[in-house]
Amino acid sequence: MIPHPPWQLALLAGVVTALFILLLARFAKRLSLLDTPHGHKQHKQQTPVVGGIALALGFFISAGIGGYWPAVSPAFWLASAMLLATGVLDDMREFGSRPKFIIQIAGALMMVYWAGGLLTDLGDLFGFGYVQLGWAAVPFTVFGVIGVINAINMIDGIDGLAGALGLASLLGFAVIAQSAGLAGQAELILLLAATLVVFLGFNLRTPWRSQAAIFLGNAGSLFLGFVLAWYAVTFASPSTGLMQPVTALWLLAIPLFDAVRMTGKRLCRGRNPFAADREHLHHLLMGLGMPVSRVVPLVLVVHCGFIALGLANEFWLHWPAHGMYLGFLLVFAGYVVLLRWIQARLAVDPTTGFPPPGCNRLKNNNIRVKSS
Repeated sequence: MIPHPPWQLALLAGVVTALFILLLARFAKRLSLLDTPHGHKQHKQQTPVVGGIALALGFFISAGIGGYWPAVSPAFWLASAMLLATGVLDDMREFGSRPKFIIQIAGALMMVYWAGGLLTDLGDLFGFGYVQLGWAAVPFTVFGVIGVINAINMIDGIDGLAGALGLASLLGFAVIAQSAGLAGQAELILLLAATLVVFLGFNLRTPWRSQAAIFLGNAGSLFLGFVLAWYAVTFASPSTGLMQPVTALWLLAIPLFDAVRMTGKRLCRGRNPFAADREHLHHLLMGLGMPVSRVVPLVLVVHCGFIALGLANEFWLHWPAHGMYLGFLLVFAGYVVLLRWIQARLAVDPTTGFPPPGCNRLKNNNIRVKSS
């Protein structure tokens, strides 16, 4: 079925991605795919938002050449392309959150009804037996998919962070697939991982480049978020039984922590949950004086630790699901307390989510503040 060795296809995916990055960046202005500094956005120059388009095209083309398309339901390809196109349009003209939510719901429903990706139970989360969702299975699954998509979109606030965390999570899902004997699925995931590695080569800050050459864009964050949601749901679904549902939480820990905390804070203040502010984990760490080049590795190492714990429990530790879920909640509580302490040190205005006038500790990090 696969005419080329996987490493050759991964190399092809990377090369195609790099070529598309160079090509699209050259025509970004003509395509209206430039992120211009204004308002809350504090990068210093216009930057092409073509990274997501390039990595998705590199993934689609290399997967097609390698014969991987039949390895996954057609719903995966159609829905991910639909999310990608939605993100491209949003990058070009910012058409609001409602159309994006409609497309996200449509993609999630395609996963459920076309591909059979449905969370009918959540495992033994409380120690009293399996939590059966019954009639709530479909809305819960759709809610979960939308949650993961927007978690990746929210965490894409500084150069390299969303791509690095997404890459780590993808590798975690590849380990799950390979251990279950699904070599084709694992190799498909690694193709996308290869495109992310190339993207990060253009997106991460380096000693010779003080700012990203390209951004992921909403196209990339929506596409990557959907792919991660797809594997989280389909691998945790009782129909496949590849992993416990609670393991998905650990594989996506940092983006989920950030999204749940920020959404809860904004709703409690009566604000739009997707409104822009500087209270995300990465913004607060930079407020302490850490440069972006240190924030990304630090957050990535912690995220990889959570992924390693989730995988270790799947294969060796075999702690009960309710113990892993309790541990996840306790870690999240510690995360919230830690960030409250950091906010107190920075004297962030609790009504606006921004430092008070005169506080410029975030000023020189060239951050991007996204509204969703």
